[in-house]
Amino acid sequence: MVESLVVTLDMYRRAFARGAALAVKNWPVLGSLFVYIAVLRLGGSLAVMLGIVGGFLMSLVLAACGGSLLYLVEMIVRTGRVTLEDFSHSFRAYLWDVVGVNFAIWIFMQIAAPLLLQSPQGATILRCIVLVAFVLFNAVPELIYLGHYSLIALFSTSYQFIASNWIEWFPPNLLLMVGLAMLWLYPVHGPAARIGQLAALSLFLYFTMIVRGLLFMDLDGSTRRSRIFRHKMGR
Repeated sequence: MVESLVVTLDMYRRAFARGAALAVKNWPVLGSLFVYIAVLRLGGSLAVMLGIVGGFLMSLVLAACGGSLLYLVEMIVRTGRVTLEDFSHSFRAYLWDVVGVNFAIWIFMQIAAPLLLQSPQGATILRCIVLVAFVLFNAVPELIYLGHYSLIALFSTSYQFIASNWIEWFPPNLLLMVGLAMLWLYPVHGPAARIGQLAALSLFLYFTMIVRGLLFMDLDGSTRRSRIFRHKMGR
């Protein structure tokens, strides 16, 4: 148990150190958040005028921005750098993968959620289901860009990954989520301070996603015993 803890903590150290170095090295990616905000605002203003069609187009815009983020993280994790050309290609890279995940969530919220809310304890049950889904499908973003699975395989593989690695996976992820929440909720005053907050939030978001990607690659396909063996071998 002690040996496994030492190996796990060393894995965290490597992921955080490498993630910080890559995030700083690729600091221009923080500008992508401002692009996403601008695109979403423009899309939202157009969607209002287009009704149902606008809502559908807005869902594509949201998926494109989400897929772009995942693609940029993939480039950083796999190659150590991201270029302007990568950014220009990123919006279509995982568009339909993200659309598929969003559609599955939409179906649940449109069909299952209203039915649950009709029961006396429906709200509590719904919150429990959302929490369980958040836990079991937490690795879906990494599986989209590192695994390239179909929609059903995304969810089933995420379940298998979390079932095998939840002890190692969640402590750093919860810590990173707290950091993101603190940056997001920190009170700022004035446009300049708000821009600075968004820049810091963007860079920390990439740092978070990079650490998750590095941690996922260390955990995926390995066991606690194999990680201990690799640690002993100095790898």
